[in-house]
Amino acid sequence: MALSAARRLSTTASSSSVADAPPKLSSLFQNPKPRPLPVRGVEEPRRGARPRPRQPWEEEAGALLLRLHKGRYLPGPDLSSAPHAVSPDAVKTAAEWFGHDHQPVAKWLSGSDLKKLALFGCPTVERRTVFASKRLRAFFNIQEDKICGSCKLRSSCKFVNQEVARHNRVILSDTMRIISLFVLDACPQELEITAELKASVCKLLKDAINLSS
Repeated sequence: MALSAARRLSTTASSSSVADAPPKLSSLFQNPKPRPLPVRGVEEPRRGARPRPRQPWEEEAGALLLRLHKGRYLPGPDLSSAPHAVSPDAVKTAAEWFGHDHQPVAKWLSGSDLKKLALFGCPTVERRTVFASKRLRAFFNIQEDKICGSCKLRSSCKFVNQEVARHNRVILSDTMRIISLFVLDACPQELEITAELKASVCKLLKDAINLSS
């Protein structure tokens, strides 16, 4: 009887050691478990937040794209009727070149509207646009800490409170680069565009287009 118990104990120990042994590498590639099919009517969890679809300001975005297309600043077909399909990066670069070629227009733009644009802050944390905004603020002697201190993009900006040299004129290429992001709705969604600011942006764009024609 003692011998029989010993055999059962040995068999149990042997089975336990086999169960605890790690699987062989080859077994990991044999008969993989199929992924479960999604259940109809049940939405799978998202891996990350989807970007908010852009909502360009139809009239203003169309006017800007048409002017850039006619001036050959924006290559390709005329997409003024489909601003959603245009890359904001391509447009802001084209708008900047437009500003370079029409600098004299800047002196005829509304000072009060330009100042509202300057006080808003930066419409993005992208370097060239940030420094364009800083130069506009410097023209109006607006202190950087006043704007950066309350900026909603502060945590992701590399140029917080950084000063720039003051110019004695408004640089139209900077202004057009900034304006293009507003009318294409290419600003981060954390930023709140007030009706007052929108009105100023629209007026500045309209005047820039009309005075350059």
